[in-house]
Amino acid sequence: MGGCATKENKENKPADEADGKAAAMVDAGTIEKLEAGFSKLQGSDSKSLLKKYLTREVFDALKNKKTSFGSTLLDCIQSGVENLDSGVGIYAPDAESYTVFADLFDPIIEDYHNGFKKTDKHPAKNWGDVETLGNLDPAGEFVVSTRVRCGPLHGGLPLQPLPN
Repeated sequence: MGGCATKENKENKPADEADGKAAAMVDAGTIEKLEAGFSKLQGSDSKSLLKKYLTREVFDALKNKKTSFGSTLLDCIQSGVENLDSGVGIYAPDAESYTVFADLFDPIIEDYHNGFKKTDKHPAKNWGDVETLGNLDPAGEFVVSTRVRCGPLHGGLPLQPLPN
């Protein structure tokens, strides 16, 4: 899943593995917020994928980890903890989060995408000549609306601003 390749990190390993040093520890205030958020989530009737896969074992394994951008587990799960009606409940603040927090992201992604495992590959990006597709619903019976979401992904930059 993600990773951040740099000249020093050609194997897309998380920063704490690439340079052989442990990432900086997560501060006590963040740990406190994480513990409170975990308790809130587990005590709720949320049906989110976050609740389903954020077990105590996974939580304890990830709560002290950080990406090289400083992203923590709290940055990933904060929305799902605050919005208990969320269907998924997790966001990656940077590409490296998919690797550092893989124990949580991988099963959520696999579940959400109906079995798409981290070992699976995306199909080729070449869809051919889109002009040859034609009108997929000429009678207007099936397609109500469509949406294409795109977002930039620049290596070495976070995907979204991190909250303070």
